[in-house]
Parts: sequence; structure tokens; C-alpha cells
Amino acid sequence: VVIGALVAFGVWSYVRGQALAAKAAALDRTLELRTTELESARIQLQRLSTEDPLTAVANHEQFLEFLEREWRRSKRDGAPLTLIFIDIDHFRAYNREFGRKAGDDVLKQVGRVLEVVVGRPGDLVARYHRDEFALVLASTDGPGAFNISEQVRQSIEQLKIPAAKDAPASAVTASVATATAVPQRQSAWEELDLIKAARHALREARASGGNRVLRANLGKAGPPELVGG
Repeated sequence: VVIGALVAFGVWSYVRGQALAAKAAALDRTLELRTTELESARIQLQRLSTEDPLTAVANHEQFLEFLEREWRRSKRDGAPLTLIFIDIDHFRAYNREFGRKAGDDVLKQVGRVLEVVVGRPGDLVARYHRDEFALVLASTDGPGAFNISEQVRQSIEQLKIPAAKDAPASAVTASVATATAVPQRQSAWEELDLIKAARHALREARASGGNRVLRANLGKAGPPELVGG
């Protein structure tokens, strides 16, 4: 009887142990799944906080943070830093004629084109404001920046999106402005000054008819000299 009881207890203990092990394994799998879900949620939240929801490029806040970081890096390394602004010409007229949804589609297409043109993982494509985009290009000098700006202008024009009737061109075009600087340790210049110079050039590009590239020449004296592309 005693032996039978011991055998029965041994069998029960084994079965019980197997059941507990299976339960522990199931709990481990559930914990691993929950951990993965939490990590995915964290990554998604981080992405949403830095990404423009319409175009899927970086948003305005991420642009400012990235530019400030790259400005410090360029100042430390003595390397050139380029900022390019892109503004879609006559975009209000386009929205009035074709509707907001069509305008959003244009913005999405432009965002994709910019990512293709830029290409390098260390650079940034951002939606700056409404129909304006911005590029931050590390270690890119003036001639290189101008070439990329011209590629941007041509690539947008080559999308061959029908323009609004009020626009001078048959296809949607963009005004592009570029500003390049090598931040100096002893200079009072900041990244916001680079933004001001590029946006001043962008206003001039729009005012002179659009569909062109203007380069802000950051001289030591006076306002930036603008050179047409």
C-alpha cells in the first residue's frame, strides 16, 4: 500500500510539475508578446512624434532639432552645412481648383520625390509648413547644394501634375532656395540665421516667378546676395 501510494504521489508530482512548467512557459510567451507589443507601441509613438502624418517625412519639430544638432556637429568638425527650402508654386490656386484632397496628394508625391533625390541616410527631409519642405544636408558645400536643389526643382516639374489655370506653367512647379555655411566657433551665427537666409532667398524665388533655384550667398557684410539658378 505504501509503495502504491508513493508511486501515485510520484506520478501526481510529475504531472503537476509538467502542468506548472507548461503554465510558466505560457506566461513567458504572454510576457514576451506583451513586451513586444509595448516596444512596438513605443516605436510607433516616437515615429508619430517626429513624423508629418500626411507626407511621412520629418515634421517641423524634428527639423528644428535635427538642424540644431547638425549645426553643432558642423561647428565642431569645420564642415559645411546646407539648408534647402522648397515651396510649391501657386499651391493655393491648386487647392481652390482641384480641392484639398488633390492638394494633399501633391504634397505626398513631393515628399516622396525629395526622399529619392536626397537619398543619404544622414540627411533630413522635412515638411516645414503647409506646402513648404526643407532639406538638411550635412557636409555639402555650395556647388553641391545648388546641384541638388536643381535636381529637386526638375524632379517636381517632371511629375507632370497638371497645374491650376492661374499658374503660368502647365505642370506643378516649385521655388527652391539654398543656403550653405561653415559654422565658426567664434561666430555669433546660429542655425536660425541659416533659416532666415534660406527663407529670404525663397521669398525672392517666389517673387521672381517661381520654378527656379536661388542661392543665398552668406557674405560677411550686408544681406545675402541671391544668385539665380
